Amino acid sequence: MSIHIVYHAYLTTSTALTGVIRDLVEKGTNLIPKPHTDYIICKEGEKIVAKDRKRDPEPDAVLFFDKDILLARLLEERYPVFNSSHAIAASDDKIETWRLLAPRLPMVPTIPAPFHYFSSMPEDSYLDAVEALGYPVVVKAAKGSFGEQVFLAEDRAALEERILAMGEAPFLFQPFDLDAAGKDIRVLIVGDTIIGAIKRTNDRDFRANIAAGGRAEPYILNERQRAIALAAHRALGLTFSGIDLTASCERPALIEVNSNMSYMGFQQATGIDVSRKILDHIAALL
Repeated sequence: MSIHIVYHAYLTTSTALTGVIRDLVEKGTNLIPKPHTDYIICKEGEKIVAKDRKRDPEPDAVLFFDKDILLARLLEERYPVFNSSHAIAASDDKIETWRLLAPRLPMVPTIPAPFHYFSSMPEDSYLDAVEALGYPVVVKAAKGSFGEQVFLAEDRAALEERILAMGEAPFLFQPFDLDAAGKDIRVLIVGDTIIGAIKRTNDRDFRANIAAGGRAEPYILNERQRAIALAAHRALGLTFSGIDLTASCERPALIEVNSNMSYMGFQQATGIDVSRKILDHIAALL
């Protein structure tokens, strides 16, 4: 069995996700890591195709650890792709994740910023609604990874400055919970099985991400936490995922869903071989 692992070409070697790609290649056989720039998208005959410029051997499946939705869709026309383009699209856009899941699951309160073509300021009445979340208020890019592009605005002036700094990118607003700052629960799911969870804690930053300096320890989920994580994973059609929950045991809420999660910190904290579980599950599906 041959598997191509597609990843983002512009990641630096220090990025957490590069460790995942390296670990997968070390754990498997006939795995070929391929940056997304190995493919050129073009018209061929009457079809739009993704052509492999390197002409590597045809894979039996593709592990897709990038967010290039068009490329994933085109590869799906020829091979099984995990995660699917649909699942990646729903997970990568935090506003879309909220739209799909908030009606059925407890989620952190969210107000999407108005759609905009360029850097602009919403009208005062809109900002009044955002201020009702309280200060500091979290300003978060709809598409971002590793805890980057997540900011705190301490007051109205800082909020307006941050909105303008977000530029053309879609973003959203969420309340800031001082008691929950720098803490969350990351749940790893492969197939339809929770393989484990960690509690992430960061004493120096309100973001719990390990990439932002957080530390991880194994965590035992209660039934409510398990139910929320599995429901989110299933609703978005994911094969493997990292589900982020608030750290509350009594009233857990979904923060976000990650389709191409970095999990080396999870492996180190728990001793669970995530790469092996993903590869074994893909092999069982083929």
